[in-house]
Amino acid sequence: MFLLCHLAAGIVLGLILAGAVGGRRAVVAACALGAILPDLVDKPLGYIILADSVGYGRIYTHTLLFLVLALGVGLLVFWRFRSPIVLAGATGVASHQALDTMWLYPANWLYPFLGSFTAGAESRDLWSLLITELSEPSEWILFAALFIATLLLLKKEFRTALFERTGPLLEKVRLPLGGVLILLAGIMILSGVLALHLIPTGLEKPGDLVLCGLVLGGAGLAILQAHRLRIDSA
Repeated sequence: MFLLCHLAAGIVLGLILAGAVGGRRAVVAACALGAILPDLVDKPLGYIILADSVGYGRIYTHTLLFLVLALGVGLLVFWRFRSPIVLAGATGVASHQALDTMWLYPANWLYPFLGSFTAGAESRDLWSLLITELSEPSEWILFAALFIATLLLLKKEFRTALFERTGPLLEKVRLPLGGVLILLAGIMILSGVLALHLIPTGLEKPGDLVLCGLVLGGAGLAILQAHRLRIDSA
């Protein structure tokens, strides 16, 4: 799955968690960071540092062992300090592994219990992956959505100071953008379920189309509901 799709999933999950704990911006940030952390760690590690011996980017932080350890630390911190931040980060990591469907690559997901990593999960080089990211339409759509969502989630005083004149326009953009995202989400999900190519995308597997569609739909709903969100700064 593509990087911004992971980021969008982390933000949507973070907003849900923030609502459950009374609204905290740090929870959203931690979940978003956790959602992209596996790629931030494994891709440079696998493609650059361990290029000769590994040569692919779904390794250590894409494993179930890493997820279990992250969730364990998150639960311990929450139990001891009543802080959901680490647990939110672990939730983001879980969303990343789910979107990458890591269970389909048991040797990698269950490492080290089934032996060494295999290249089946991702065998392209780093440059081709970067080009694929930049040429993916859904990534640019999510970039626009995340940019506007970030502006809408700023504290009111910051939003007012930065966008005194464009603020009303930003609010007008919210409704059509959210609607378009939900429409595109429906098309992507339908494309995946029916194995059709109704929208140009670099996602080849039907399951990936469905998952990306769900993320797009979640981002659209978050933007539509942005005016109701009350996220505290803590």
